[in-house]
Amino acid sequence: MVKKIMILASVIIIILIGYFALLYFEKPDYSCLNFVQRYVANKISQQFDNEINKLPKDRRTIVDFDTLMNGLNFYEKAFAQRIFEINPAQLGFKGPFYSIDRPKDLIEISSIKVGYRETGIQFCPEHSYKDYLRMMDQMQKDIGRRLYIDSGYRSPGRQAYLFFHYLTSSSKYSLMENAKWIAMPGYSQHGSPINNAIDFCNQDGINGFSDGQKQSDFENLPENKWMLKNASRFNFYLSYPKNNQWGVAYEPWHWHWEIKSN
Repeated sequence: MVKKIMILASVIIIILIGYFALLYFEKPDYSCLNFVQRYVANKISQQFDNEINKLPKDRRTIVDFDTLMNGLNFYEKAFAQRIFEINPAQLGFKGPFYSIDRPKDLIEISSIKVGYRETGIQFCPEHSYKDYLRMMDQMQKDIGRRLYIDSGYRSPGRQAYLFFHYLTSSSKYSLMENAKWIAMPGYSQHGSPINNAIDFCNQDGINGFSDGQKQSDFENLPENKWMLKNASRFNFYLSYPKNNQWGVAYEPWHWHWEIKSN
């Protein structure tokens, strides 16, 4: 009797392992991962978070992609690679591929206090940072206000970390929903060595997306209204206006640097 029970238990275990394996290897449903894939995605997010927190604060936004991926075990790494091999166009993102190369002229920007929080140490390529400073000096003269760099250059590693962080925390395991806000590594303007993007906040920490804020909180700022009228003079352009062609959610805080030909 005991032997029969043990055999039955073994058979059940084998069936369950096979079932979980099928769900793991199943093509992801872009609207919602299955429960096994959700479990793996959570493990990846937790491990990425652990690897990020091991680094000095001034290295966290420029973390190497391979450093993060090599911190995963075999099944986590294989699943992350499968996700990052998905063509973002299949998720509704219509933007171009930018780069996985790191700029050689990154300038470190000290963390400052905005409202009750810190921006954290940021980086920006020299050319766009110089134009940012010129732009803010003019804003200060015009309206007595400035915007601050809340997120500057992000490495592909940082983008990978953010993709899984938001996939598991706020996008309800929907790859399509996540793609509206967080680009795949290599597809984010924040990672472009030339036409890099900056997410701005004001002195009170208003950025339009943190701590329950709404897009309109940033949109209605005097600083943003000034930007809409003047930013192009300094080679900055709003990347994702309302109903934009890229399939990205409206982000009034997100501006990229670009030299536009006449």
